[in-house]
Amino acid sequence: MAGPVRKRETHIASEQRRRQHIKDGFRRLSEQLAWRDEGSGATQRSEVAILQRSIEYIRELLAEQAALADELRGQGKEVPAVAVGTGGGAGTGAAVVVALKQDGADQDSDDD
Repeated sequence: MAGPVRKRETHIASEQRRRQHIKDGFRRLSEQLAWRDEGSGATQRSEVAILQRSIEYIRELLAEQAALADELRGQGKEVPAVAVGTGGGAGTGAAVVVALKQDGADQDSDDD
C-alpha cells in the first residue's frame, strides 16, 4: 500500500507547489500595478481585481503607445512594430508583435 499513498502525497505536494506559484505570480503582478488606493496601506486584493486592473493597465499602455506613435508619425518619423518577449515563465522565448490599437473594437466585453 506504500505505492498509492506515496503517489497521493506526491500529487498533493505538487498541487501545493502549483498553487503557491500562482499565488506568487498574482502577488508579483499586483506589485507592478498602479492602484488608486495606494495611500491606504497594504490592501488584500482578489485575483479577479488584479486581473481586471492588469487589463485596464495594458489598455492604458497601448493607448499611450498609440499616442506616442501618432506623435512620431506627425513628425514624419517611421514607427516600427514593437516586439514583446514572452519569456519569464512561458519558456518558449517566442515574440509577439503588439499591434497599435487605434480603436477599442477588439476589446473584451464585460458580460462574460
